[in-house]
Amino acid sequence: MAGGEHLPRARAQLDQTLDELDDLARGLHPRDLAGGLAAALRALVARSAVPVALAVPGGRFAAEVEAAVYFVAAEALANVAKHASASSASVDVRRDESGLTVVVVDDGAGGAVPRRGLIGLADRVQALGGRLRVESPPGGGTTLTAYLPLERA
Repeated sequence: MAGGEHLPRARAQLDQTLDELDDLARGLHPRDLAGGLAAALRALVARSAVPVALAVPGGRFAAEVEAAVYFVAAEALANVAKHASASSASVDVRRDESGLTVVVVDDGAGGAVPRRGLIGLADRVQALGGRLRVESPPGGGTTLTAYLPLERA
């Protein structure tokens, strides 16, 4: 395939990413969440510039929890595309009796330093009583883990 044939797809992905970043910056409830968390995450990974494996439970959760999980995944995947030099990533959402855990892993360069965007995500997660952790050894990829309780304490 000639290089010029990739340009329309790349432009569409860039436009979508910019729209998502605008939503993140404004803290808006993403349109994709109207169909539930699983549908929203499927749409998000379908637009990813890097192949992403997705595991997510069905069902609905509190709107603020769904939004936080979505924003964590969106910001992590945006960072993968921009900084990680990764060939693949995964988003794994697990439910237990008390909450949802979202784990985003990439096989990139590692060495990520939490910046302003991740600090904003940490604040969003903590506001719901959750926690955010980033592990990114140089050369070892990055793992971002967020836990969100289903009910506030």
